[in-house]
Amino acid sequence: MARKKKKIKYKKERVILSEVLPYELPLTFSNRHFYEFLLENKVEYKNNTLRWKKAGRELDAIICLFFGLNIETEIETRSEKVNKLSIDFCSIKINPKHLRTIPFSYKIKHKAKEHRELTICHPRNQLKLIDFYHQHKEIILYYCRDSPFSIRKPNHLSKYVYHKDKIHRDRLSKEPISIEEYGKEYESLRSFFVYKEISNIYKFYESYKYHHCEKKYNELLTLDISKCFDSIYTHTLSWALLNKDIVKQNVLLSNDTFGGKFDTLMRQLNHNETSGIIVGPEFSRIFAELILQAIDKQTLEDLKNKPHFFSHKRDYEIFRYVDDYFIFFNDEPVKDAVVDVLQLNLRLFKLYLNHNKAVLYKKPIITDITRAKHRISKLIEKNLKYKLELIQPEEQDGDESENNEENANGKNKQGEININSKLLITQFKIIIKECDVQYKDLLNWSLAIIEKKSKKIIEDYKMIEKKKNSEANFIKAIWGILDFTFFIYSVSPRVNTTIRLCRILSTYIRSLKTLFFNNELTSPIYKLIFDNILFILKKNKCSDHTQVETLYLLLILSDLGKEYWLDQNALCSFFGIEIKTDGIFETNRSLNYLSITILLYYIRKKQRYDSLRSFIEIKILEKFNLKQKVLNEDAELTLLLFDCISCPYISNKTKNDILQICGILENELRKLIINFRIFWFTKWKDFDLMKEFSAKKSQEVY
Repeated sequence: MARKKKKIKYKKERVILSEVLPYELPLTFSNRHFYEFLLENKVEYKNNTLRWKKAGRELDAIICLFFGLNIETEIETRSEKVNKLSIDFCSIKINPKHLRTIPFSYKIKHKAKEHRELTICHPRNQLKLIDFYHQHKEIILYYCRDSPFSIRKPNHLSKYVYHKDKIHRDRLSKEPISIEEYGKEYESLRSFFVYKEISNIYKFYESYKYHHCEKKYNELLTLDISKCFDSIYTHTLSWALLNKDIVKQNVLLSNDTFGGKFDTLMRQLNHNETSGIIVGPEFSRIFAELILQAIDKQTLEDLKNKPHFFSHKRDYEIFRYVDDYFIFFNDEPVKDAVVDVLQLNLRLFKLYLNHNKAVLYKKPIITDITRAKHRISKLIEKNLKYKLELIQPEEQDGDESENNEENANGKNKQGEININSKLLITQFKIIIKECDVQYKDLLNWSLAIIEKKSKKIIEDYKMIEKKKNSEANFIKAIWGILDFTFFIYSVSPRVNTTIRLCRILSTYIRSLKTLFFNNELTSPIYKLIFDNILFILKKNKCSDHTQVETLYLLLILSDLGKEYWLDQNALCSFFGIEIKTDGIFETNRSLNYLSITILLYYIRKKQRYDSLRSFIEIKILEKFNLKQKVLNEDAELTLLLFDCISCPYISNKTKNDILQICGILENELRKLIINFRIFWFTKWKDFDLMKEFSAKKSQEVY
């Protein structure tokens, strides 16, 4: 019998949902509403022509604002047949120079004293990327098939069909994912390509290939490329796909090849820079993968041609996850030859191995992180759980058959839970110390286990028979879990660990609300959350750049209720804003797009923040006035423009002033633009925190 199929329809525009944004962004920001705008208005960029469905002069003006065009630019109109319907379309020829934009860059914490710069490319470049993927998706797959080493590479397009049957249910991915993995079926896809074969680096350590190599080889060397994305010279893509000497002799001709077009696009969205590519989006990883594939292939060939002939999968095995290398071997000369050849081939593309981060493991090949994970898993599994017992039928009143049926369903249980946070903290620190690992290496993993155990604890509480002390026992356990969780998190906040923390907090907050606990019971939990978040905010005050890691915590505070809103002084202090004795606000730091939108989302229309809101509006206008020369090409200002005009918390005067600075001089047209959409990039209202955290979890890449 043939398997039943269910079609999943995807638009080419889905590129901007999965390929163009960094993972490390505030929860309130997404491309979903921009995606809807493109679909609703049939906006597309192709062959240097911008086209959209004719609707009204406000839409024409919005298109001009996105592309930095004069509002008086001449627009062509013509009728076309779409699904047998006649539709009027507008179009403008775009000079490629208009695609040379300034991306919006921001920093996140990377190491104790280092930060990583991430980037959002301009919306007009995102539109260009839609067309680029649509035109070149097959050739991307073609060039990603060559490497014998890569374990994270596009393998084919995400599936458009799944089989609705038992086999599908068995193959269905059990948890939200960031990219589709080979051999699984999905009902809701997050990635443009199916990736073969490891979606996250931690899965490699648990894979058959890794365990097989552990048995086959005595040693493992791990290496990575030093500042890989920052070091990539964009022209080297054509060298990798074709031939360096031929490309250099035929530069103009190479510009029309796939590699030349991808090179041009990467330079355009990065202000025409050839040194380094932007960090964060998936398309940057694909660009790097294409170059590294060629290096892998050449390395394999060179090792075959060595005087002693070293054979892959006989003398050594190499696995590469993006820019991380895992080299398995038995003999030192083999290892030396592999490293020498690899670094020589990398050097040809202006890339270099980071020998300072090289780690050598001898058999048994078990990393310190693996040992620590094993011990932490046992610690959490043992301590974070209800001790459950079935209530025996003879202890119950009523019909015996009914009691047996209830026990079979697991509904009549008695249970207790005791969480000693001090003991957990001490044991956790001992494991970290004895295994010689860092908190940052284990936090996300540890918090993921705590999140899973927290959900089980809540479900167990719902199932047990309630006694006099059941509620107090449950609340006390939550307090202990959160005390332990905040301790391990606060040592080294990162974006991914903050999201995990917030999911745990949100899980408990929602449960306490739905279970209708009284304020006397819940207030210690809410106060613990408030006090710890306030401590973290004070400890991680915004420096010259926005602390994206801790912005999420403001969203959790807003979910606690009005009793737990930060006072204006504490909020300003976190963002580096000083309130003088005369009530004047001052800051010597530039509030960037992320700081401004999160601040506005948090303070909303609340009266206590009226003066702060006025100050933010002044800083917004200053930002537009100071950067008027780059107004038409600056991604940050474009994002800020559209979020400000849709923000319900900003005065109409400020919205009109911004649009005037951007060249919209007519009052009626400004009004139409302001009312065109309620959301552009920031979702200002109707925000489901738990739903957004779940969606965010599924986008995680590393």
